[in-house]
Amino acid sequence: MKNWLATTAGWMFCACVTFGVHTAHAADGTDATDGTTLTVNIGTQHRTFSRDALLHDPHLANVTVEDQNLKRRLTFKAIPVTELFRGQQISPDASATTAASDGYVSHLPMRLLLADRADGPRAWLAVEDPAVPWPTLKSQGIGPFRLIWTAPPAKASVVNESLWTYSIVRIDIAALPGERFAVIRPAAGLPADSPVMRGFATFQRACFSCHTLNHAGDANLGPDLNVPYSPVEYLGDEKLRHLIRDPQSLRWWPNARMSAIDEKTLSETQLNELLAYFHHMTKRKSAH
Repeated sequence: MKNWLATTAGWMFCACVTFGVHTAHAADGTDATDGTTLTVNIGTQHRTFSRDALLHDPHLANVTVEDQNLKRRLTFKAIPVTELFRGQQISPDASATTAASDGYVSHLPMRLLLADRADGPRAWLAVEDPAVPWPTLKSQGIGPFRLIWTAPPAKASVVNESLWTYSIVRIDIAALPGERFAVIRPAAGLPADSPVMRGFATFQRACFSCHTLNHAGDANLGPDLNVPYSPVEYLGDEKLRHLIRDPQSLRWWPNARMSAIDEKTLSETQLNELLAYFHHMTKRKSAH
């Protein structure tokens, strides 16, 4: 579920980001950043949910999943994510950003979060009962809120591990990154199904949670991926492939946190398209 376990050293290619803490308070005065409350920001509307209230929500159910982070079958207490947005007007073309307590941020397509059909992927907010704590991931807690997904076998590949985010403290609904940050967009007029445009979509999913591009973006844990140089310029395609697939195979250091991105998360075709986007953007560098 979440944290595409990113890195803090020079070359990071996964999904983590430092995000400014947005302070909110529950009705009982609890600070929303203390880890036991979840804040949902939809434009100017701000809603805060306490763990206790969610554990007593009438929509709470036992949901069994093949956990993509913990790599085993587990059952969680969870509510449909759509319940967090009930009564709100949200465009399916918007983007949802989940911010975790460790600073990790993930961008998710709103259309997928709003899906509410039994025959397709469905997002759930799992809520940790303090009396029955969840297993840890690499010795770290992942509660009290996380996204889990149910999907029929034929649709399971749609919700790969990058969508399973955990330790969530805030969800923000906003325009898509490409609309918010004009300088990350490819040149106008390219066909929507061109390799560069498909690579742009992959960049937003797989890279933009850790990195900026042309100094634009929410992330600041990884280096900028276009200025002063793109990694395709200083690494070349093949070494960049090694970095993405297995960071330690290119440069080993003991405290590295960047995870390898396998073909289940990023296919070879998608990787080729990502490189096409990077090459295209070397001709569209920002001056600032």
